Amino acid sequence: MSGTFPSGSRRSAYGGGSAPTAATPAGDRVSRRTPPTRPALTSTAATRLAPARALLLAACALLLSACAAPDADRGFTPGGGLDPVAVASEETAETAETAAETPGLRAGTETIMAAPGLTIEVEWPSEPDPDRAGAIKAFADDFVAQWRAVGTSGKDQSYVKGIDTDSPAYIDTITWLAGFFKDKQSARGVAKLYALRVPAVMGRGAEVNACVDLTGLRLTDQEGVPVARQPAWMKRPRAIFLQTAGLGQVDDGVWLIRLYRHADYPDERAKECLR
Repeated sequence: MSGTFPSGSRRSAYGGGSAPTAATPAGDRVSRRTPPTRPALTSTAATRLAPARALLLAACALLLSACAAPDADRGFTPGGGLDPVAVASEETAETAETAAETPGLRAGTETIMAAPGLTIEVEWPSEPDPDRAGAIKAFADDFVAQWRAVGTSGKDQSYVKGIDTDSPAYIDTITWLAGFFKDKQSARGVAKLYALRVPAVMGRGAEVNACVDLTGLRLTDQEGVPVARQPAWMKRPRAIFLQTAGLGQVDDGVWLIRLYRHADYPDERAKECLR
């Protein structure tokens, strides 16, 4: 990568300036702490998930959009709220095709190869609303794309297509990726994304929540050999957590991620992700 934006990046209309890429971190804007912590997350106390209302207000301020209060009928369901038998019955090619489309999503599990030896399992929810479905799809797509960057040692830069490059989410993402690239590390195994939901959306702003399970991953070198000492963030209980994102919709209707936050164990919302 060069010191400019990776090819295909998306920038918001309200910001300016440039940002470093994952391969060429610039100054103190990119943390050099290793091993990396979480996908597109910083690890200081200030970035831990705030109470739902405070988080939503912060996200709305960033998105320059007024948001509605979280829906009472779309409450978070412990363990993802999916019956494994029902999910298995939906694992068909038709399900995968439906998940890739709007206006809606059908419940089912899709297994995506991010890189050789590295797969992502996405448990799609049933979501008929086109705006909510689009926001969920944007969140999941970028989650996969970030791991694709990890698995290809930065050769795949498709993650920039789903993030506003003038946002904190972009800086968090390249910081996280830089931790892998600097130490010539990668990952193998299976990461799981489930309990995807949209607690709030109005106009051109939305919040997406999801559970993440990284217990099936192993930190490796770039040849795929596991490192001798696996980091705590790939082990229980820290490897299972709640991740949330604030997204904004640009003029062409594409949802871009602008803010990431997370809840770690022993936060009660992270505990709800345990299954």
